[in-house]
Amino acid sequence: MSIIVTDIVREYGAYYINSGQNMARLNRLLLFGRETTKIARQIKTDDTVYRLAESNITSLVQPFQKTWTPKGNITFVPNPIELFKMKVDLDIYPDDIEDNWLGFLASENQNRKEWPLIRYIMEQHLIQKINEDLELKIYYKGVHQAPAAGTAGNTETSMNGLQHHLKNNEKVNRLNMDSLEASIIYEQLEEAYKQISEVYQNVPMLICVAPKWRRAFLLDKRSQGFYQKTGPNEIDDSLDFSPAKVKGLPSMISTDDLFITPNQNLLHLTKKGSNAATFRVEESKRCVSIMTDWWEGLGFGLNEVVWTNVEAPTAP
Repeated sequence: MSIIVTDIVREYGAYYINSGQNMARLNRLLLFGRETTKIARQIKTDDTVYRLAESNITSLVQPFQKTWTPKGNITFVPNPIELFKMKVDLDIYPDDIEDNWLGFLASENQNRKEWPLIRYIMEQHLIQKINEDLELKIYYKGVHQAPAAGTAGNTETSMNGLQHHLKNNEKVNRLNMDSLEASIIYEQLEEAYKQISEVYQNVPMLICVAPKWRRAFLLDKRSQGFYQKTGPNEIDDSLDFSPAKVKGLPSMISTDDLFITPNQNLLHLTKKGSNAATFRVEESKRCVSIMTDWWEGLGFGLNEVVWTNVEAPTAP
């Protein structure tokens, strides 16, 4: 990691003068937190592949007769969810900030890993940026790719995200619908909901879309006069006359995708998950290295109760 201070030096000079500057004068852009995993059932595991099984039983009831006529079969089908190992490797040369306006983040301590700069980077940037990377680049859009030896891999290749799963799992149900349109999205989601198995239409459901589509849904709902009975502030994200709610996930930004599944059917698997917010700090000569690694995976407990407009790959 390079500490880029070119603009600081150009504006404030290549020297440090204590003029009362402190961390309160350091501002950063807002970063997204993790939202997708908030709607998931959290499972901690020591496995690198979390092995689930889906079970199903055929009909049992039959007309009575005295003769013994056994009937019924139970089928078990494997449903593994893979966890992927991710890491953060960061090298920092704290001396880069000592001879300019940022010098207040330095220290007389010879151990550079004890400088305020290191604490500031970890507390104000690393945890938040890890969360944003996971939410915006990995949880939905990620496609795993093994890194080239000795070369840092792209963030998006850290693990398979939900879009990859929706595309490639043959048990996921495909919705027959046109592309989302803001002016008719309320009707579109109603029609999509009708395609859900009637057995599940009384089960609390999540309709997951990008945030812009959730807002379009609320606007379209308002335009149809739903607010007239209660007032504009009472418009909520529910699909009326159903136990379904529309959720806007930052992980789905820039997509026109949607998926529908029962509450708690989305699973978030972690191994050493707390490491994503804790770091090991080492110092070698004048370089400070910050590192951590952990495992994560996302999937569905029952793929047969997932409905999506994401198309499956076309056969070659």
